[in-house]
Amino acid sequence: MSFNKFHPTIRIRLLLLFITSLATMAVIPYLIIYLSHQVGTLVTGILFLFVMLANVIGSLMGGFISDRIGRKKVILSAELIIFLGFIGVAFANSPWYLSPYVTCVFFLFIQFSSGSSLPVYQALIIDITSPEDRRTVYTYSYWIRNTAIAIGSLIGAFLFFDYPFYLFLGVALCTLISVFITFLFIQETYTPNIEANHEKTNSSVKSIIHSYRIIFSQRAFTIFSIASLFIISVEEQLTNYIGVRLTKEINNPVPFFINLSWEIDGANLLGLLKAENTLLVVFLTVIIGRVMQKFQDRSILLIGLLFFFVGYVVISFNTTPYILILAMLLASIGEIMYMPIKQTLLANLVPNESRSTYLAFYEISSIIGISTAGIFMIISSWLPAIVLTLMMGIMGIMSITIFYKLTKDQ
Repeated sequence: MSFNKFHPTIRIRLLLLFITSLATMAVIPYLIIYLSHQVGTLVTGILFLFVMLANVIGSLMGGFISDRIGRKKVILSAELIIFLGFIGVAFANSPWYLSPYVTCVFFLFIQFSSGSSLPVYQALIIDITSPEDRRTVYTYSYWIRNTAIAIGSLIGAFLFFDYPFYLFLGVALCTLISVFITFLFIQETYTPNIEANHEKTNSSVKSIIHSYRIIFSQRAFTIFSIASLFIISVEEQLTNYIGVRLTKEINNPVPFFINLSWEIDGANLLGLLKAENTLLVVFLTVIIGRVMQKFQDRSILLIGLLFFFVGYVVISFNTTPYILILAMLLASIGEIMYMPIKQTLLANLVPNESRSTYLAFYEISSIIGISTAGIFMIISSWLPAIVLTLMMGIMGIMSITIFYKLTKDQ
């Protein structure tokens, strides 16, 4: 199935995904550094926790509400708030006024709305795709998002610290464009039944909690979320525990390869590994996706996960530059292999009438996975590196085992 044969709503959604991802990634990766220069790392860390909490609450509420009033209303409301939020952030970082605390207040609204819209976007794609087409759609989505991230991050690297006001305005403009295109060209993909419409009038914290208790009782979906949490946790170590370890252990430049004059230190090596991963994903996703079409999804998923975890386990303890580069090559190929199939499996696990709610729960598990990077950082100060490597290996084995059992009868 080619891109031109996708449902028009999917093609529009992928276009908007590229635009908004490119815009936000020009500012988000650099925001913490920017704020830490103004208020210090401790205050920045505390503010960051509040912003992440807003994202979690937004995800829980957005998923719940979307299954009761439809997708489009939630998306439009969230994007309008994001637009207004970035307008506020721009003027809180303008040539006339500067306030990091006002910036964080606006980012509370932005992250709340981003959290509420993300599971709805995912549910929208599932609504209008067949199980047979989802692997292809997710392959394109994965490639488009990573390409946008690469371009956006590059733009931000050169412009953010000199022109934050204009970049924030640019993100607001891109969000406004997304609002208009969504309003004009994207049709509602889900109409709740009469009972759901009646239930929304009685929505309360109690009913939200009840909905998520039901999800916990769905064993397959819950253990899928746990296995995904392990994947995200290991991946996030690159820019956290692994990155710190590399900068400490390769403090002085070392030859990249034996007898080569090119030398590299830990910080350079971390940047090289990140760049390698991004470039491989951008240039190989579609190619590998087409090559893998002749193989069974289950085999691709399990082999991809094995490559991914083996690559990251090697990166977690090794300090030889060329070996780390080869390990990242293996991990990136594994990531490209498993990601679309994992997303397809996720789509097939969620029930039609509660897609957004289930996907919101899944997003929470992803956030927990990201948060474990901080836990690794804390325990790395009193546990030897080999123990942390062993923990990552165990998470890999558990994740592969879970996916092996989940896909056994499929």
